[in-house]
Amino acid sequence: FIIIKKAIEEIPTFAFLALRFGLASIILLIIVLFKKNKIDKELLKDGIILGLTLFSVFAFQTLSLKYTSASITGFLTGLYVIFAPILSALFLKKIPNLYSAAGVVLASAGMAFITLSDNLNNFSYGEVFGIINGFFIAVHILFTDKFSRNHDALNLTLLQISVVAILSMISYILFEPQVSYEIFNSYTVFAIFMTAVLATVVAFFIQTMMQKYTTPTKAAIMFTMEPVSAAFFSYFIGNEILTMKQYSGAVMIIIAMIIAETGTYYKNKKQGMEYQ
Repeated sequence: FIIIKKAIEEIPTFAFLALRFGLASIILLIIVLFKKNKIDKELLKDGIILGLTLFSVFAFQTLSLKYTSASITGFLTGLYVIFAPILSALFLKKIPNLYSAAGVVLASAGMAFITLSDNLNNFSYGEVFGIINGFFIAVHILFTDKFSRNHDALNLTLLQISVVAILSMISYILFEPQVSYEIFNSYTVFAIFMTAVLATVVAFFIQTMMQKYTTPTKAAIMFTMEPVSAAFFSYFIGNEILTMKQYSGAVMIIIAMIIAETGTYYKNKKQGMEYQ
């Protein structure tokens, strides 16, 4: 967050996303070609669906930030921690256990403590877009859970990232001013490479590969570490100081993860079940 925040002050948002996901797509394509992995019609369809969902996440997050404050956007985006278990129960028939449900409640409260500094009076387009963004993150978690069980993680990651790159480029051409080569200073180049490699290739490949070993509800709880991590690096890189309320929220999220994970582990161990 702290690196992207500074980068998009110098380069339009969709132009940045097009470069970030475009570079990530090239890296993934080289790896896929080297491994000689095959892409069939079913994989192509699922990859496009996952990519459309992921692009919706970034598009609505951008729109929300345009019309409301970052703190409100952050909180409403975090509603995925509530949407995910509801959608999981409705469509995947995966009912969260008591420990996971407790983790959802505590993580939601922690998210509010960290991000919510304004009030939600005078509800605007920004708030609506923020809620839609949170919904699409939950949908992406569910689709990843479903599709990652049927396909090679590397191929699936390549397809969804490529879809985001293409749609970001189209959005840049249609909605943003043309950028000049002057904006490509050392920092923007660093930001593009860092986010393309670590925050896209590595992060989304790991999510796609490993999410099938857990549940959508737990994945959503783990995702609430995002604002905690953002706050941590913002302090050490950007010298941004947290309030006591925000520190309390971070602690609540960590406790929520511990409750969801250890509670489920001991419950399943007692019943002689496989841990998940």
